[in-house]
Formats: sequence, structure tokens, C-alpha cells
Amino acid sequence: MNRNFLVIALLISANIFAQNIAVPEELKPFIMPGYEVLDVVKGDLNNDKKQDYLLVLKTAGEDTFSFDNTEWDAHRPLLIITRQANGTLKTVAVNNELIFCKNCGGVMGDPYQGLVIKPGEFIADLYGGSSWRWAETFTFRYDAIKKNWFLQTHKSTSFQSGDPEKTMNESVISRSEIGDITIEKFTTHYNADSSTWKVKSAKAYFYTSPQIGSKPKKTYLVKGNELVSYKQFRNFVQCSFTNTKGTVTSGYILKKDLQLVESRKPTGY
Repeated sequence: MNRNFLVIALLISANIFAQNIAVPEELKPFIMPGYEVLDVVKGDLNNDKKQDYLLVLKTAGEDTFSFDNTEWDAHRPLLIITRQANGTLKTVAVNNELIFCKNCGGVMGDPYQGLVIKPGEFIADLYGGSSWRWAETFTFRYDAIKKNWFLQTHKSTSFQSGDPEKTMNESVISRSEIGDITIEKFTTHYNADSSTWKVKSAKAYFYTSPQIGSKPKKTYLVKGNELVSYKQFRNFVQCSFTNTKGTVTSGYILKKDLQLVESRKPTGY
């Protein structure tokens, strides 16, 4: 996507989903008690040439929730509903984490920007923040062999709203690095890690995205530096490092340049 277009789109996008949703009659039995419909998207989710649905639900009364309400961060279930051979519909997967809560966008309001279905895949867009803005795009693709939808790519964007061109950061993570994460198992904390590592190479460069063969940043760590990762991928770890001057550098470092000191997984997720 053109960067200038992206900046404009994000700056003007507060929330595009303040509209009434028409719910097909055949979907109404899938609305769970205590929930209302936030969005409905129709398309071929599994490449069988049949029309399926993505159904996004919200807690009834969600629009009145504020931060002092115990349900301010109530889940928004996403139901994958596919057309069966006999023409009926069936819920084949549910996820409660992909569609962020109404108040999770901060001052920008509801972060949900919509779902798009393409043949055999679907894309979720979310956007929020305050002075610092963020956008997350998750693409799930159907695997015909494993008969499930896997996280194919995760694109993260952030920028300072006062100077988006100079502060724009983008990273793209692909399934080849992520591993196999189904839509049912997906959370935003996927691949979470809190292991300790020590740099074993003379220099360990930071990368903008965990992509083998991509060009590294100019910033690097030196042999003996220690760090704690907060996500671990096939060939990279995601981390930040604070030097003696208090400067923080974040990004991805190749695992081949690191020595594992202590393997540890975070708790509470």
C-alpha cells in the first residue's frame, strides 16, 4: 500500500462502523444469547465456491460501556460460519480475541475497522491510539490440507500523529516465521516469550520485520549484551534494548546471533 495513502487513511479513520447491520434471516439462529450483531461479511472462506459468513458479535448494551464498567473490555466473538454441501450453515470456528473491544482503541474510539473476505482468506483491520497511533492487519488463510484458517500475515503500523511521515514504523510477519496458529488459538499474545538471550556475534543487527534476506537497520547490539525477548519466531526474536544512555531500540534480531541464557514463557496469557 502506498505510504501516503496509508497515512491519510489512518488519520481520517476514527470509526467506520457506526451503521445499522442487515442480518440475513439464515444467520439469526447463530446470534448467541446476550449478544447483538456488530458486523456481517459474506464470501467464500474455504475455496469451495460456496458463500460463507463471518459474523462479529458484541455484548448487548456495549455502546453504553465506559471504563468504569466491569464489562468495558467485553469480548467480541468472531464466528466463522460455512456453507455445507447440503446448503445449510454451520459454525466451524470461534475466536474471542481477534476483534478488539470497543474501548481498546483509546481516544480514537472503537478500533474495529472491518473484515474483508477474499477467496480462501479473510483480513481484519484495527486502528487506535492517541498521540501515537497504531494499526494492526491480520490475514488468515484457509489451508485445504489441514482444513483450517491459519494466521498468514500480521502487519503492524505505528506513527506519531504530529509527524507521521518521519515516525512511521511498519513490520510484517509471515506464517513462515510465526508457525501454525489457527483462528481458534489466535490471541494478540501469540508466540509470547520472556527468555533471556546474550549476543554471541560481534554485532547483532535489529530488523524492522522478521524476514530472512531483508536489509537490517543501522542499529545493532554487540557481543555480550543481554536482552529479554517478548516474542519468539522461527528465526528471530522480538525485543527492545536500553543502552547506558537510556536510548531504547526495538525490533527483531536473528536467533543465530544470540545464545539462549534462560528459556522462559510469560504467565497470565
